[in-house]
Amino acid sequence: MIKNSSILFQCLRASNWPSFHQCRVGLAVSAFAYLTVASSAVCAQQFTEVTTQVGFVNEAKKSWGNPIWGDVNNDGFLDVIVPTHGLAVSHGPFVYLNNGGTSFTDYRDPSGIKRAPELESRDWHGLSFFDFDGDGKLDVYISEGAKGKQGGIIKRDLLYQGQGDGTFKYISNTAGLVSSTDRGRCSFAFDYDNDGKLDLFVKNYGSVNQLYRNNGDGTFTNVAAGSGLDKATQGRDVGSICSFADYDNDGFMDVAFSGDGTADSLYRNQGDGTFVDVSAAAGMGPGTSGKGLAWGDYDNDGFVDLYVTRGAVGTGSFSNTLYHNNGNGTFSDVSAAAGVAATTNTWSAVWGDYDNNGFLDLFVTSAGPSATGPGNANFLYYNNGDGTFTNKAAAEGIELQDNVSLHKGSAFVDYDNDGFLDLTLKDGVGNEREVGPGSSGLHRLFRNTATHANQNHFIKVNLQGVQSNLRGIGARVSVTSTNGFSYRQNTGGGGGDYASQGSQPLHFGIGSAAVGTVVVTWPSGVVDTLPSVPDTSSITVIEGSSP
Repeated sequence: MIKNSSILFQCLRASNWPSFHQCRVGLAVSAFAYLTVASSAVCAQQFTEVTTQVGFVNEAKKSWGNPIWGDVNNDGFLDVIVPTHGLAVSHGPFVYLNNGGTSFTDYRDPSGIKRAPELESRDWHGLSFFDFDGDGKLDVYISEGAKGKQGGIIKRDLLYQGQGDGTFKYISNTAGLVSSTDRGRCSFAFDYDNDGKLDLFVKNYGSVNQLYRNNGDGTFTNVAAGSGLDKATQGRDVGSICSFADYDNDGFMDVAFSGDGTADSLYRNQGDGTFVDVSAAAGMGPGTSGKGLAWGDYDNDGFVDLYVTRGAVGTGSFSNTLYHNNGNGTFSDVSAAAGVAATTNTWSAVWGDYDNNGFLDLFVTSAGPSATGPGNANFLYYNNGDGTFTNKAAAEGIELQDNVSLHKGSAFVDYDNDGFLDLTLKDGVGNEREVGPGSSGLHRLFRNTATHANQNHFIKVNLQGVQSNLRGIGARVSVTSTNGFSYRQNTGGGGGDYASQGSQPLHFGIGSAAVGTVVVTWPSGVVDTLPSVPDTSSITVIEGSSP
């Protein structure tokens, strides 16, 4: 039921960074025809490393998953957790609070994200931000392994309830999470049945997966059996990476799988609580050794496409894949034609419009052809707006080829709220027992210095669900302006998934356009239309706030 007949949202003008002027704006609704217009002229960009200046810790640790960004203390600036592999060696993830976009405070000890008081194997893997109880405070889920089931170790995954001030409370033992010998690899929060509560899928390695239905009272019920996901990628292979998106725009989030030894797989949400394997029918595969999964509409046709990176520890080169969504439930491999079929050893991929021209670009990390360092140049595929890409990593300062570092995790983020996407990177490839060169690595931050050189504008969209889940996970959002049409799905944040899930606003570049029309289609089916949203602004759209 729509409770509010007006559109009311927060507008944050990003001129004169880092000072911001806040205003509340009321907008009327009007019809707007979608038009596709040529992109604006490209301005040269440059990323500059600011790792030391912002206070990131210069400490090499083992890696597992992309950095996850989210506002854990609700001060308007995104904070970050950098996952690491295990407690015994890495002693837990890095946790930073953002100090107004200029620096970060190391918050590992005060955060409370530490060894659990019971059933703790110390084999930590992927991390996810999600607000499972809808209280407006981000919570954290950690998928935990069982040390390869050595000695019959029993473990329980970790759920930390956010307190809204940067601290977290362990509640796994009261939330209904199962204890097992399952080798947890990653998790993903989404509303699989569109009842307005975020559920949770846990991808296990070599054993059954878990699907936790949110009961709405602070607890979960495991409903994996009968869902079609309990044995997804089990038996045929042992995929360990997952990423959810609504590829067919039917209002229900589907899931793609990749990982160690697996062929690319796609499971469709049938809207009745079950999922079915449609990999062959959709044209997925037979590529194997997939790692990072990145959903993004690179050609602005209103359907999300999928990029898959491929890599392994010291085992040679693989060719990456760009699956173009044909809009009819099938995908076509356009990797070679698009110019993104890198043949090396890559791990994460993230989409982001780093120059705000209206087209998604793609960053891909590399550990070199044999994941040992030599030839470790990253890729920054600049979207030419015609279905092809040009690698500009060297020109933009993030190729980072030193023939030593093993580049692994990454995420796009506007950490300083200046309207241009910055980049985080985590180095280090290897399992927990490895001690050789490259098995551990640093985490680094690169600031996008385009603020004054590039005149392209942006609109950032935060979502506040009413009938749908509070964060609007699963919502489909478009922005139309004189610069053209752009489309995003709210799957968390960071631009792509490699064993982790963040929580960020949706970022749209609109070129030189002065205004844009924002349309939000919520998981509930409610549609909100906001005409004449001013450029260079950040808005919060409340579900059902338009007539």
